[in-house]
Amino acid sequence: MQKLNVGFLGAGEMARIHAGILRDMAEVEITAVTSRHQSSAADLINSLGFENAAAYTDFDQMLAEKDLDLLYICLPPAAHQGQLEKAARKGIHIFIEKPIAINEKKAEEMLKAVQETGVVSQVGYHYRFAKGIQKLKKLIDSGQAGRTALLQGYYFCNSLHSNWWRQLEKSGGQIYEQVIHLYDLALHLFGDYQSAEGMLANLCHQETEGYTIEDNSLSLIQFKSGAMGSIAGSNCAVPGSWKKALTVICENLTVEFENIEKAVFQYHQEEEVETEVFEGREDLYYRENRDFIDAVIEKREARVPISEGLKAIKLITEIKENNKKRGNY
Repeated sequence: MQKLNVGFLGAGEMARIHAGILRDMAEVEITAVTSRHQSSAADLINSLGFENAAAYTDFDQMLAEKDLDLLYICLPPAAHQGQLEKAARKGIHIFIEKPIAINEKKAEEMLKAVQETGVVSQVGYHYRFAKGIQKLKKLIDSGQAGRTALLQGYYFCNSLHSNWWRQLEKSGGQIYEQVIHLYDLALHLFGDYQSAEGMLANLCHQETEGYTIEDNSLSLIQFKSGAMGSIAGSNCAVPGSWKKALTVICENLTVEFENIEKAVFQYHQEEEVETEVFEGREDLYYRENRDFIDAVIEKREARVPISEGLKAIKLITEIKENNKKRGNY
């Protein structure tokens, strides 16, 4: 079988994670990496042993010289400057890391390019591939969970991350870069939202040079179903610790996700409560990559197409806009 040629745009941490996974897939071959610095592209190629791959600093040159089937876009959100649209017009299938943009207009342009060209797309919301999340989604959709009632989640850490991550105009803030995973899960599980309010503030990093994003956020969401949600994010918690949790309450079922991968299901439709535990033992990054490659080969839609990438951006945009209307951060 002829291998699918893969190009990478970006050579940072996420690019390395995905490239390392693809290296062990027989159906693909990484043939090109583009980065602002050729040394970064070359280091990714050499460190992972991609002998037939070329390093570029010019994305257009890579597109012109390489016959790519797939493109992995692993860039800070503000660095999206039409690269996806160019690749889609060439019929190249797209894997793009979240968030796909930090404003609705740009995200909608990207979605339009994918829809018009018919390429397969996948957004890097790897939490969706946790077995517990997929089990809960089926129970909600089938009606077995009963009415959805309440969703509560948090994402806590304490890190300065990269320089671009701390700059509002480049990253959009922690709510876009990290907490968006929980907003995506909320919409995935509970469906479309009706209204959303929130608060954002920089409370712990006011004296940190170059730190212009929020370090705390809190939102309230009303879903069209009538269910309610609350999601919190903080970059003021324990240094070196990344804690993500989600509790979902339905009429017949309560589920607690610990760091998303461990899920405790408690079924309470009957008098006696039944408990079921899902332990995360699979690499969620592998599962999202496997699904994307299979979708391209099978000529089907991937589990998380770019249309899903737009939904959480719309929700976060409304939360931030309502926060600004009150004169807050």
